[in-house]
Amino acid sequence: MKYLKKISMLKMVWIHRWMLWTSLVGLFSSTYLTITYLTGKPMVCGIVSGCEIVRASSWATTFGIPRPLLGLAFYGAIILSLVIRTYRPHHRPDFWKVITLLATFFGFVESGFLTLVQTFAIHAFCTWCLLSAVCATVLFILSFFEGEERLADNLVARELKMIFTSFLIALLVGGLLLYVMLIKSVDGTVPSISTSGQVTMADIQPDGLPFIGPASSTVTVTEFLDLQCPGCHDYYPIMNQLESDYAGKVKFAVRIFPLYEIHPNAKISSAAVQCAGKQGKYYEYIAAALLNQDALQHDDLVHYADALHLDTKAFSTCLDDSATMDKVMSERHAGDALGLQGTPTLFLNVDKLSEPPNYTQFKQLIDARLK
Repeated sequence: MKYLKKISMLKMVWIHRWMLWTSLVGLFSSTYLTITYLTGKPMVCGIVSGCEIVRASSWATTFGIPRPLLGLAFYGAIILSLVIRTYRPHHRPDFWKVITLLATFFGFVESGFLTLVQTFAIHAFCTWCLLSAVCATVLFILSFFEGEERLADNLVARELKMIFTSFLIALLVGGLLLYVMLIKSVDGTVPSISTSGQVTMADIQPDGLPFIGPASSTVTVTEFLDLQCPGCHDYYPIMNQLESDYAGKVKFAVRIFPLYEIHPNAKISSAAVQCAGKQGKYYEYIAAALLNQDALQHDDLVHYADALHLDTKAFSTCLDDSATMDKVMSERHAGDALGLQGTPTLFLNVDKLSEPPNYTQFKQLIDARLK
């Protein structure tokens, strides 16, 4: 019997240790996200490269509060409960088990919800959000295996030392990583701007081009994109957020630059945008096509027109009209004349940006022009 009790005690000790270490990893992830969200610093994102897009989305905050702060509170609460349970092992361990189970459940649900949002709404993933989701899931699973045993008195001092050592290592390693990611490894340089006196606003935004924002604005942003370009799809949430941030202040426009050499549906999807524009749904159609760029065949394009309540008969006639394709090729030639090499390519007034800036960098560029 004593042997079984010892095994059960050992299991509980290791479960609590793994919960502590997992919480420290989650705490680091939430700390990094909180710092970057509050300061606007460029983010180190890793292999998925969607951190800036997620941060720029409307899902990044809850009632104006950055979501990473919720992560800080969650992991901090789990760590605090583990410390209390170790320091006062005889203080209602069954109560703390229930509290931990409930807390980890809500953490698991929140992180799972955000992962679904990234998958189906934002269409981009943040490395640190995914890491936090993994940590919350591990904590939720571990909480099921906790027993209701009380920590033996002779183990209290040892486990408190283990917690202190873990904190110390986490502080040193986490602090070093934060320093490297926030200061040393991140190039916060704003993309360079190429200015040419031979380019005019009429070249960038010709008459008849639909736009968003005030026509009288002294600051205009023009994006050249290809509807089958993955980079344009990934950049869409940033542009969408900027349009919201500078509503009534900045003029935004999009032109289609079909890269038909590498994208087989570039021409017909570009033609579809022109046809949708004739019925007043230029930007709505661009959004629909970008968010469904894996399905840009003829029937798909008509389906999106129907979903936007366009006259599908007129849309189909326009789509098959050679004059529409002439307009598509005219747009391609206009982009070639401006020296476009790929998409997305961005212009701030008549100045071309060397590369698409992240959300924070773009705000800096726009704010500088507005001043």
